[in-house]
Formats: sequence, structure tokens, C-alpha cells
Amino acid sequence: MPRHSRRELRRFMGTTENGRRNMPDGNNQHNEEHRGNGDAKRQGSQDRRGRSNSGSYGSKGNGDRRGSYKGSRDGGKGGKGGYGKRDSRGGSSRDGEHRSRKPFDNERSDDRKSYGKRGDDRRSGGKSFSKQGDGNRKPYGKRDDNRKPYGKRDDDRRRDGERKFEKRDGDRKPFNKHDGDHKPYGKRDDNRKPYEKRDGAARDFDRAPRGDAPFKKDRADDRGFSRKDAGEHRGFERRGPWRPNEQNAALAEGREPQEGVYRGELELDENGELKYRNRPKGGERRGAKHSFGDKPRTSGVVHKDSERSASPARQAALRVTSIVRERDAFAQELIHKYIDSSRMSREDRAFATRLTLGVVSSYGTLDDVINRCLDRISDIDDDVRDALRISTYEIIFLKKEPHAAVSQGVELVKTIAPKASGLANAVLRRIADKAHKFPFGDPRTDIEAFARLHAFPEWLAKRALLDLGPDATRDYLAGSNEPAPLFVAINAAKADESEVVETIVAAHGDPVAVSVNGEDIPGCYCLSEGRVLFDGRVRHMIQTGQLLVSDASSQQIARLVLPEEKPASLLEVGAGRGTKTVLIQSDAQRRYGSQIDEYVTVDNLEFKTNITAERAEEYGIHVSESITGDATALDDVVGERAFDVVFIDAPCSGLGTLRRHPEIRWRLNPEKIDEFAKTGLALLKSASTHVAPGGSIVFSTCTITRAENIDVVKAFLASDEGTSFALAPIGGAPCFNPALKPGSPDAHFAVRLLKAAE
Repeated sequence: MPRHSRRELRRFMGTTENGRRNMPDGNNQHNEEHRGNGDAKRQGSQDRRGRSNSGSYGSKGNGDRRGSYKGSRDGGKGGKGGYGKRDSRGGSSRDGEHRSRKPFDNERSDDRKSYGKRGDDRRSGGKSFSKQGDGNRKPYGKRDDNRKPYGKRDDDRRRDGERKFEKRDGDRKPFNKHDGDHKPYGKRDDNRKPYEKRDGAARDFDRAPRGDAPFKKDRADDRGFSRKDAGEHRGFERRGPWRPNEQNAALAEGREPQEGVYRGELELDENGELKYRNRPKGGERRGAKHSFGDKPRTSGVVHKDSERSASPARQAALRVTSIVRERDAFAQELIHKYIDSSRMSREDRAFATRLTLGVVSSYGTLDDVINRCLDRISDIDDDVRDALRISTYEIIFLKKEPHAAVSQGVELVKTIAPKASGLANAVLRRIADKAHKFPFGDPRTDIEAFARLHAFPEWLAKRALLDLGPDATRDYLAGSNEPAPLFVAINAAKADESEVVETIVAAHGDPVAVSVNGEDIPGCYCLSEGRVLFDGRVRHMIQTGQLLVSDASSQQIARLVLPEEKPASLLEVGAGRGTKTVLIQSDAQRRYGSQIDEYVTVDNLEFKTNITAERAEEYGIHVSESITGDATALDDVVGERAFDVVFIDAPCSGLGTLRRHPEIRWRLNPEKIDEFAKTGLALLKSASTHVAPGGSIVFSTCTITRAENIDVVKAFLASDEGTSFALAPIGGAPCFNPALKPGSPDAHFAVRLLKAAE
């Protein structure tokens, strides 16, 4: 590029003789045809391309021969000022005339602005260029290539800055290039419904009344639009990455839909709907600071953008697991309220249930994995940790695709803490990278890795090894993490067994008779899948008290309570919600042909006593008296009465029912187990004085620890109160103690103690 003199450099903003601006090569983008907007002060402008007899566009003719940006002094004599179009040789052109620009002494810097503040030697003849300009003129800076051009103005357009919005005429140019005189609308959607011709003041897109003719496909629009020349319609762009619909979500996520997972004993609410009897009404717990009523959850606000990305099943699981943590509640009762009663698809409800039960059953292990991938444990809050647990469970235990699990985990965190999404992404990626190393040790030789592999606390795994042995412990830990089988009991007090079985078969429940430890359990059947409970015919039997959902081991213990001959009286200690009350009287009806005449129940909670009475009435069970009191002091509850049979359903750690109450394992500690053992021994000693001579005590729990089972019985027999009792065999064994393994019933324990006759 030639060198230019300083003088020519100062004349950089000048014009050529043909009235066009001379621009350096570095700013060729400014040499396009000028399409400025002008104002009421413009004189002599004939069109919008700067072709004015009085000089430059918008000029008043007050410049000199050399001209300035605002105009020239030659007035109507074709002054030299103006903003023209450069030809291919670097000069400006006007009406076909070309003139090459004069050389500059120095090269102009590409970074230098085209229109800046001029030096002191600027000619005083021209007007200064500033935002305050002349009138309402806008400064002419670097042109925006995306700026829409202006068409020819109508003669009646207002000049005071206000646009006149009206229908286009044929002379006005459109904003975009198109065929014809109509405004294009982009690519048209072929599935888009055509417009209807307006009828008076009716809107074109209003739905026609029912019974009217459908929309016409070839209508004419009085606004000037037509289907054939409107151009292509630009459709709406899809937000975010593609995601399958909810019906195919299970398939897209690589999971097998689980339908109707059984989650505990059922009952009916006041509206005849199924509900779970695992907690007090309303979710209220003793000593709880929060009540679980009908008030909507206010914490964990879900943002709309994230709600579109995180799957409904994961959001439901997050909500339930958060409430379980905050309120120290049980997951079973919350699943029915937030998952079973939701509008999600059947597959999503099953997946949400699996996530919920899986996360609450592996809290400690999931936290251990998350903490390994954090710089500091305090880096995340509890609500963010709740979301990370769900994705970590998918990666570690469900073996989900890491990319999908990480992506959904980040979106899940966004629903509660959008600012923590970056940290969540980093943590989940680290977890995915370390997943192949889980359980971070050899489970065959390392007890910590063994407990971590099965999502158990280390102390509990060690205790199970001591109480059960290696093989039984391995089966117990593996079976506790699987879905529980679905067992039902036919109520002999109100139903005919053959008719109930036929109904279940018709509902595709595939009932199979059940036996425990080689002994058949009359009226007990295992169903193929849980969704059969929601069949109308099966629901009717549950609502009318003909069918009861209960574990097979629980049904077998109810059978063991009854002696060979029908007892005249029976006292049930720890009746709870009346499940075993129904089972015992139903079996009495089946075995003796009638129910026990004097049947008394005792529980230390009044609301459970009321539930037992209500449920007994629903199932047609006879209960002569339901008492609320402390069973460790039965003298104050039942007085001096003695019973032929005393059945003690002792409170315990519940470690035999972890499939139905998975959160128990992380709430227990060795001290609580010792407390349960002391309570069981106190109940035995208190009941011993209320057993008639020749009568019996049946002591049962739903746990696997020796401290709560065998040790309690041994301590009682060694005490003064137990000297008159002897251990009676059950099915040829000292006690009833089925092992928990995959596919088996729950692990329960029971012994029968006979009192010597006088």
C-alpha cells in the first residue's frame, strides 16, 4: 500500500470531486450504498441513495468545494461533499463517474475508527459531526450488516418521528427480500392450519362453533396473505437436547420398567383408596417437630427450565427422599402420597419407587462415595446432597450409563440450587470415573468393602457375621436390597378361599400357595406382580375385607399362636395396627370353625388402638376389648386376669423387614438394639403372671439379632419369672427363625413357652 502524506491523512474524511466519500481500504464495509433515515430538515433529496443536486445526502448546500461530511457550499451545483459508493479501484462513484483516491503518506491502522474526533486543522466551513448533530439526525458509525433496509416512504408518512402503522401498499418495499408484495413468514409448516376469512370482528384463529364447517384450506385473507406466496414458515426451534416422551422414558434410559412394586401392608382410607399403615395418621411421629399433613412442600422450589430437563421420576424421588431426611419419616408412607397418587406414567412411578427405596436404603454408602469426590465435605448443602445421592445410586448400584446419569443429576441439582450445577457436574463426573473401583476393596477379605458392596453400615455387617455366619450373612445382605415378594392372606372370616383364588386368577395375579420351612400356610398366596392389587375386582375384595396383604412369615407366626385346642381367651400385647389380630382370628375361624370369644388387645399408643378396633370391624374380626397402656406393667392394664394364650409381638429393630423399611439400617446403632432387648425381656416378665396354668406365651420379633431374640428368651428362662415356663418345640425346632434370602419371606423369630400346670 502506498505511503501517504500527513496532510492527506488529515484530509482523510474529505470527499472526491464527484461528491462521494473517500474511505481507506480497511473499512470497505462502510462504503456500501447509504440508506440513512434523514429528517424534516433534509432538502433536495430525491431518493434514498444520496443523489442530491445540493451535495451530500441530507446537505443544506453550505459546504466548500472540498466539502465535509455534512454537506458542501456549492448548494444546488452538485457540491463535492457526500457519502458515496467506492468503486473497485478504491475511488468513489456517482452517476457512473469514477475517480481514484489520492494517496496517503502513511498507512491507516486497521483498528482506527472511521469517524473519530478530528484535529485542530479541521476546516471550519463544515459542520461538526456529533450525537447532537443537526436536528434529530443519528451519527453514522460502523454499519450493522444485520440492519434492515428501508423502503420508499409513503407521501403521507408522518414527519414528526411517529410511524404510521397501516396496511402496506404496493410501492413500499418490504424489510426482507421476497416474491410479490407480501411480507414473508419463513418456511411454512405443512401441518399448520390455514387461516379462515375474517367474519366481521371475529378473530381468524378463533375456533368455529361445534357443528360448523371446518376451517377452509384455500381461503383468501383480506390482509394480503395467501398460502402459495407467503413463503416458508419458520417453525419453532426445539429447546434443549432431544428427550423421549414419558411413555418411552424407561426404554431411552436403558431400564426395565418395574410395575407394581410391593411396599408393605395396605389399608383403605376414608375414600376407599389404598393407603399404607406404616405410620400414624398424617405422618405424625412421637417427638417429631414437623407434622406431615396436607400442606404442600415449600422447600426445594423447582425451576421451570430444569423441570423440563430432569425426568419426573427423578424429581419425585428427590422430593420423597428429601422429606425422609428432613422429617425422619418412613419412605413407604410418602411413596403413596407423592408417587402412587401422581399423574406420572406407570413406568415412571415404578422407577421413582425404585430410586426412592434404593436411595434411602444406601444413604451411608452413597455419602461415602460422594465424600470421596469432594475436596471438602462442607462444599455441598443437604438439599444438593439429596440430588447427588439419586444420580450416585444410578451410577453405582443400577449401573446406568454415566453420561445420562451425570446429565440428569446436574439437571436435578438445578431444580433446587442452580448455582451448584457446576460443582454437581464435577462431582458426578468424578464418581463416574471411580465407579469401576467400587467397593474400593476386596469384599472377600475386607469387611468395609463387603459392607459397602451391599450398602450396609460396617458395624451392622460385622454383627450379622457374628450372629448368622458368613453364608447366611451374604444371603441376608443381598436379599435385603431386593424388592419384597407380594404375599396375600385370605380372610376366612368373610371370604370363601376358592372364590377369591378364582378372582385373582381372572385378574392375572397368578396366585401360588406358599410354604415356609416346609410347612404349608393355609390361605397364603404369592402373587406375580403388584399391579394386580389395583385391579377393580381385587380392590373390591380388599375394600370389603376379604383379602389382606401380609408377609408369609407374619402369617405363619399367627398360625403358631393358636394351640391345638381352641383357647377360651387370648391377650395380644403390642397389637399395633391389627394385622396379626386379623390373621389370628381368621386362622381360628379356619381351624376351629369360630373365632376366639375373649380376645383382648393392648398397645401403648392410643391411635394404634383405635386403628385396631376400626380394622377389626372392617374385616369382620371379633375383638372384645382394645386397651391402651404400658404392657411392661400389665397389672395396671388388665388387672389380675389370666389368659390361656398371651401373644407378645415385641418391639424390635426390624432388621428382618429391611426390604419394606430400608431406612432402618442407617438409623440404628448398637445402643438401640440393646434397648429393644431390655424391653422384650420386660414384656416377658410382665406377661408371665397373666398366663393361666397350662397356658402358653408366644414371643415374636421381626429381627435377626441374637440380642433381641435368643438372648432375651434365655434371660427370661433364667429369671425368677421364667422358672415355671419351658421351651416348646415348633415344627421340630426350638424356634421359628426363617432365613432371609433373595425371593424368600421376611426374617421373623418366634418361640412358644409353656407354663406348667398346677
